[in-house]
Amino acid sequence: MEYSNINLIVFLVLIFFIQLTKTYSTDGKDREEGDMELERQLKILNKKPIKTIMTKFGDTMDCIDIYKQPAFDHPLLKDHKIQMVPSSILEETTYGLNFDNGFQNERCPPETVPIRRAKKEDLINAQYLLQKTSNSIYANAYTMSPMNNHFVSVEESSEGKTYFGGAANVSVQGLALNNNQFSTAQIWIQNGPTEELNSIEVGWMVYPALFGDSQSRLFGYWTADGSKQTGCFNVLCSGFVQVHGEIPLGAVVGPVSEYGKHARVVHLKIYRDPETGNWWFIAAPNIIGYWPKEIFTHLANNASILRYGGIVGETPQTPAPPMGNGYLPQLDDYLKTAYMKRMQYIDEKGQHVKLNPNGVQIKHDTSSDCYNILFAGDIGGDWEISMAFGGPGGTCP
Repeated sequence: MEYSNINLIVFLVLIFFIQLTKTYSTDGKDREEGDMELERQLKILNKKPIKTIMTKFGDTMDCIDIYKQPAFDHPLLKDHKIQMVPSSILEETTYGLNFDNGFQNERCPPETVPIRRAKKEDLINAQYLLQKTSNSIYANAYTMSPMNNHFVSVEESSEGKTYFGGAANVSVQGLALNNNQFSTAQIWIQNGPTEELNSIEVGWMVYPALFGDSQSRLFGYWTADGSKQTGCFNVLCSGFVQVHGEIPLGAVVGPVSEYGKHARVVHLKIYRDPETGNWWFIAAPNIIGYWPKEIFTHLANNASILRYGGIVGETPQTPAPPMGNGYLPQLDDYLKTAYMKRMQYIDEKGQHVKLNPNGVQIKHDTSSDCYNILFAGDIGGDWEISMAFGGPGGTCP
């Protein structure tokens, strides 16, 4: 009896070690395959540069032949003819913030565009940011996995209404975050059901894990399937066509606002070219580039949802980061709050139209002590349709 028990114990220990060996072998193989896939993506993204510039922010910026940039590796863009400028220039603001590419006294040669050289860490961190929680109540509110996320937004969405773009003057704020946090101020333009959601999102973002600092940076994001298989931030995948020769996605936006002293504003616009169907991104007065029509399904013709607001995210057991300027919004003193003004949509005729105050919905997913949004409506003058948003974060439900 004792001999049988010993044999049984030996047998079970042997099985345990066999399974353990298989697990380690599988994990090692998965890691190896994952590393190989990352290296493959880096080879595709990091084209041979005409010139390389090391920026004062620590970025390696490659000047890439405009016709050989990463966008054209997208399988749907093999026959795409690059569009150098929009077919029509819509109403523009006469002022705009400076954008600092960090080049100092250097420039990219003619017919090249600046592309931030991708690192393995960039791809890994970007994937964390894009992974969604299975119970997200907000379509395409991206999160870092396993990160928590929160949002506030003003939504102009009417049954059966279509949009061909959105624009706003957005105050630019400075935030000090750590690598476990991100914060955005942005405009969303979307169409399609959640599982097939087409989305383009533009604005400024603070995300130290992605950019290596807490600077407020210009960003763009897209997906054609609710972030399942397609889409990325900036040019971390094929899709966005850069046309501006000096200001890339990821450029530092500044100077930032100073609480109670100065409000710094950037005019942001995303709109569909009526002739080509491409979705252009403008950070006035600069035409940055576009997302080609071919990479979308539901956004190929128009959008059904237009949103303005912010998203933040943080790892578990980490305080939620600030949004906006880090203070709860108020409508008494715009030097002390983050805001968006001249909130407009672009109609099928290419005209700028004020949001309808009666058709606006306010949405948020956490306590108003953490983040809030106040819709001011049409307050006239240069402000027109405006709102204030943001908050300190902290321990948020």
